[in-house]
Amino acid sequence: MLLIVHGIAGMLLPVVIGMLVDKVVAPSAAGVGFASVTGPLVWWGLALVGVYLVVNLSYRFGGRLGWFGVQRSQFELSQAVLSRVLDPRGMVGAARAPGGLLAVATGDVHRACLVLYVTVYPPGEIVGLLTAAVILFAIHPWLGLGVVVALPIVVVLMQLAAIPLRRRSIREQAGLADAAAVAADLVAGYRVIRGINAQATAAGRYRTVSREALRGTLAAQFARAGFDGISTATAQLFAAAVVVAAAILAFTGQLTIGQLVTVAGVAVSLIGPLDGLVGTLGTFWAISQASARRVLDLLSEPANPAGLGEHTGDTTQRVGTAEDLLRVDRLALPDGSLLNTTVSSGEFVVIDLPQAGQRLLTDVLSAQAVPVTGQVLLDGVAVEAWDPTTLRERVLAVPHTAGLFAGTVLENARATGDKPLDEAIARTALRVAALTETELPSGYDATRVGDGGRELSGGQRQRIALARAITADPDLLVLTDPTSSVDAVTEQHIAAALRTHRVGRTTIVLTSSPAFRAVADRLIAPYEGGEPS
Repeated sequence: MLLIVHGIAGMLLPVVIGMLVDKVVAPSAAGVGFASVTGPLVWWGLALVGVYLVVNLSYRFGGRLGWFGVQRSQFELSQAVLSRVLDPRGMVGAARAPGGLLAVATGDVHRACLVLYVTVYPPGEIVGLLTAAVILFAIHPWLGLGVVVALPIVVVLMQLAAIPLRRRSIREQAGLADAAAVAADLVAGYRVIRGINAQATAAGRYRTVSREALRGTLAAQFARAGFDGISTATAQLFAAAVVVAAAILAFTGQLTIGQLVTVAGVAVSLIGPLDGLVGTLGTFWAISQASARRVLDLLSEPANPAGLGEHTGDTTQRVGTAEDLLRVDRLALPDGSLLNTTVSSGEFVVIDLPQAGQRLLTDVLSAQAVPVTGQVLLDGVAVEAWDPTTLRERVLAVPHTAGLFAGTVLENARATGDKPLDEAIARTALRVAALTETELPSGYDATRVGDGGRELSGGQRQRIALARAITADPDLLVLTDPTSSVDAVTEQHIAAALRTHRVGRTTIVLTSSPAFRAVADRLIAPYEGGEPS
C-alpha cells in the first residue's frame, strides 16, 4: 500500500511543478508583481514539499517492509524445506545427495522467493502508470488515450521478449544447483577420494559440471543483459514519444507551458515504473521459475513407505506374540540368502552378514526400507507398522560410517537427541569405546573434531560415533562393523567393555570380527534355503 501511495505521489509531483510554472513562473515572466504570486507560490511550494515527502517516505518504508516480507518468506520456506528433509518418515526412492539437498534449501529457496517482489513493486508501478494516464487525459484526451492504448502493447511485447530469458534462466539455475551439489558432495567425501587416489577423476567430474553451469550462466546473463537493454530503451522511447506529442500540442497552442512541463515530467516519471514493471515481471519471474519447481518437487516428494506406520507401542495393535524383542522372519537378503532368527531382550548377539545384507537390515530397522520378502517384527509388530519417531526412540541402527558434527569430542558424544545428554554418561561411553583423554591433544572437552571429523584419524572418528550410540542407550542397539578402523587389541577391549556395559540391554553387532564373536551370547548367520540348522 505504501508503494502504491509512492506511485501515485510520484506522478503528482510533475503536476505540482506544472502548476507552479503556470501560477507563479509564467505570470512573473509576463510582468505580474510579486505580491500577486505570493499566495500561489506558498501554497504550491508547500504542496511540492508535501508531495516530495510522501514520495520519499512511502518508498523508504514501503520498500523496507517489502524487503522484510520477502526475507521472512524466504526464512519460512527454508524451514519448510528443512522440515521435509528431516521428516522422520523420509522420502520415497533412492537417498538424495546431501549437496543436492543443500542447494535446494539455500540457493533455490532464495531464488524462488524473488518472485515475491512481484507482489511488492508492480502494484505500485501499475497504479502509477494508471495515474499518469489519468493526468495526461486530463491535460489532453489524445495524450491519455495514446498512453492507455500503447502501454498494454509495450508490456505484452516485453513479456514476449522475456521468453528466451526465462528459458535460459531455467537452464542456468539447474546447472548452478547441480554444480553446487557436486561440489558439496566432493568436499564431504574428499578424505575417501584422496584415500583411493581418485582426485583426478573427482576433479574431472566437477570440471565437466562446472563448465556446463558456466555456459548456462553466460547464456542467461547475455539474455538478461539484452532484455534489460531492450526494456530500458523501450521505456525511454515511449517517454520520448509522449514528450514529442505534447510539444506538438504546445506549439499549436493546445497546451500551456505549465502543462508541457507536467507532461514532460510525467513522461520521465513513466520510465521508472514501466521499466521496473517489465523488468520485475520478466527477470524475477524467470529467475525464480526453475528454482520454485525444484523446491516444489522436494516438498511434494511422497513419504517413504517404510515410515508410514502409526504404531506407538499399544499392545492391542500387536501382531502375533511378543516373546522376543526382535524377530526376523525369512528376510530375503540381496545375495539370495535368507535370515531367520529371534533376539530376546538383554541378548548380545553377532549377525554375520555380507555388506549388502547389513545395509538392508539397518535400513529396515531405521524405517528406511520395507522388506521385499519376509518380515522384521519388533515386539510382535512389523517394523514398518511402527511410528518412525517411536521406532527410533527404541531402536538405534548406527550406519557403518556415522557423521560427526563440528565441535568438541565430548559435544559429539552427547549429541544424541534434541538436548545433549548427561556429560558423565558421555564420558563413560567414550571410555567404553576405548577413546581415552590422553589420546587426544586437548582431552574430551577441548579437542575439536573439525567439520566431519577431519581433524581426527579414522579410528578416532569411528570410536566417537560408537560412544555417541552408547550414550543414547536405546532398547535395541544395532552396530555395523563398529571397530573396522582400529587395531586388534583395541577391538578386543571395545568388544569386552561394550558387552559389560550393555548388560540388560539388547545389542546386535553386524560383523565377522572374532573379538565380538568371542563375547557374544550367540552367533547368527543367514542360510541358503530350507530351514536353518
